[in-house]
Parts: sequence; C-alpha cells; structure tokens
Amino acid sequence: MPRAALDALAAALSVRTVAMRTWPDGIEWTYALGTWDEPHVEVALMPGAEEVWLRMSTDRSSAAVWTMQQWWDFAGELPGATPPA
Repeated sequence: MPRAALDALAAALSVRTVAMRTWPDGIEWTYALGTWDEPHVEVALMPGAEEVWLRMSTDRSSAAVWTMQQWWDFAGELPGATPPA
C-alpha cells in the first residue's frame, strides 16, 4: 500500500472526516472523505472477528489483513489519539 494513501487515511481518521460505502456483500468500507475519485485506502472492521481489512481502491480484489492489535497500534499513532479503553 502506498505510504501516501495510508497517510491520507490516517489524516482523515484523526479529524474524523471519513465516508462509508456498503458493498453488496454487506461489508462497510471506510475511506477518507473526498478521495473516492482518486486512489485511496479503504478499511473494513470485520464483524465478529478480530480483524481489520485494508485494500486499495485500485485493486479491490485483494486486501491486507491486520489484527485488532495492529489496528490499535496504527490508530494510537494518529494526532490526538487516545489510548484504547
């Protein structure tokens, strides 16, 4: 995943400016608001699982799978982040 795409997602998450789209399979993907027409990272929190899926909009056929701990580590580094409860 390009670093610039992850940075854009991190910036959007840190100021809570994200959008969501639900795919026909019912999975809700989150992405940085205003980036739909350009390459961007999309994130889905898997219901009932301890996983977060990340994919690039340019290749939705594959996804990187992070554990919840990896996700919290990433989110914990965002500006203004608070530790998980």
